[in-house]
Amino acid sequence: MTGMRGPGTCLFLVSLVLVIIGCAKLGTPPGGPVDKTGPSVLTTLPEKNAMSVAGDNRISIQFSEKIDKKSVEGAIFISPRFSGELRFKWKKNTLTVVLPDSFADSTTYVINIGSELMDLRRNKMDSSHIFAFSTGADISKGRLTGSVIRDGKPVSGATVALYDFPVPESIGVFDSVYPPYMTQSGKSGDYSLEFLPDGGYLTLAFVDKNKNQRFDYPREDFGIPDKPAVVSGELLQPVINFFMAREDTTSVSILSTAVTDDRLIKVRFSRKVPSDSLRNHLDRIFLVPADTTLDAKSATAVKEPSGDLSTVYNIFFRALRGGSYRLRFSLRALGVSGDAGSVLESSRFTVELPTDENPPKIERVSHDGKKSYPSDSVIELAFSEPMRTLPVSDTTIRVMDADSVFHKVSYRWPDEFQLKLSVVGLDWGGRYKVYLDEKAFSDLSENRLGDSVTQYSFATYDKDSLGSISGIVIYDPNLETTGMTYLMMYDPKGNEFLRRPLVGNRFSFDLPPGNYFLGGFIDRNLNGSQDHGVLFPFKYGETSSFYPDTVKIRARFETTGVEFNFR
Repeated sequence: MTGMRGPGTCLFLVSLVLVIIGCAKLGTPPGGPVDKTGPSVLTTLPEKNAMSVAGDNRISIQFSEKIDKKSVEGAIFISPRFSGELRFKWKKNTLTVVLPDSFADSTTYVINIGSELMDLRRNKMDSSHIFAFSTGADISKGRLTGSVIRDGKPVSGATVALYDFPVPESIGVFDSVYPPYMTQSGKSGDYSLEFLPDGGYLTLAFVDKNKNQRFDYPREDFGIPDKPAVVSGELLQPVINFFMAREDTTSVSILSTAVTDDRLIKVRFSRKVPSDSLRNHLDRIFLVPADTTLDAKSATAVKEPSGDLSTVYNIFFRALRGGSYRLRFSLRALGVSGDAGSVLESSRFTVELPTDENPPKIERVSHDGKKSYPSDSVIELAFSEPMRTLPVSDTTIRVMDADSVFHKVSYRWPDEFQLKLSVVGLDWGGRYKVYLDEKAFSDLSENRLGDSVTQYSFATYDKDSLGSISGIVIYDPNLETTGMTYLMMYDPKGNEFLRRPLVGNRFSFDLPPGNYFLGGFIDRNLNGSQDHGVLFPFKYGETSSFYPDTVKIRARFETTGVEFNFR
């Protein structure tokens, strides 16, 4: 009969539908590949490098595609800055910036389109776009370049600003003025300010969170330069790098104080405090007697390791006695800017010295279970409490290699919590054991570390498994080079892998195979670490530099002729 379908026909139709559905799922999505390319500038009016431009109050910029209009307001910088608000008009992909006043005579105008500008798919520009024109017969040629870094990694979208005033006497200056010249760092962290008039400038990098083109301290992260920016046409074009930081200026208070069984003063703060600040300002940490005329005691040591950021610290005061005290800190010791005489003081507390019957412990041995360079011959031991800093004899600690040969060991106690051992004669490809006589070490209450001999193992790199990099360091003749230069190798994650002081102007490093970044800084105050500057009272940071390319190290292969520049 017409219109009747058997089971075979139904099965065929079901199969056909499934095939069609399956084919639809496997097809290419409509609309083509996803747009991941950021916008670019095609043309401008006035044109780039145009001179003798007639008076007007409009600047037009044609982009390669439609732009997210909300991203424009915080990404267009015009220098010198006009008093009043800019107005933005759009016609398809062309932006016209209407200025509040006409161009001035004999002036170079710099238009900086920041890297935060986005298209409709929120793709950002790869880097800032800069062009300039002049209403006079020439264009300023000054230039400033550099990088913005945080924890060894590039920072994109940071605002780099030039101020035409000297070092400020107050932090409040920054949020009350607009910098006359600004730009933004690109994806690689690099920035460029061009067409600058000759002169000296103060520079600052900051993350402009509220897009108001001003630095709002302390809510925005910032980076301090290592020197003034002195621009003189094509002759002086400085390079300035910035290391971003945030200064925690929220109020800090002391929540509690207590005496531990190891006779340490345990203090708990209301927020995290950097251990390096405490360690570097022990002479500004005092235990002040509350009931007597006895002199205040300054701190001897801090237990927590260098580089820590913590709310709790254990502080050691030598020759501690029972009694009633207050704990007093200079704000500088807490890493807070302000008057050098400003202090934070705890409430009154009682020190009752308990009987210490707890044996000390070794909490860390720097080389244990690790592989190192023969030149890294200083083994660091960290103890759980203050130790008697007694002489270390040849039988107290012994270092033996795989051939049962003992190596000479010298020692140093940086403080009561740390012992540093220098081992003589470590060789490439060696395996070593450290034997430590626990009976020779005791805390201040005569509790011994133990009754046996404990051992630790470490090894050194086999030189045949390493590659190398060598080159020369070149200093700009106008750069202040007083101090010690350090070069560092970083792994791809930005972690410091190797640090070496520079002797002369040539360097050579042996490294395990892999990709590295090469960096360095000039340690002007010889404290062994890089200081990034202080905002108030203002202090420039120490000069740093980074090699522009990734360094690839291959086993048994030498990368030579590297030129590393400090500018």
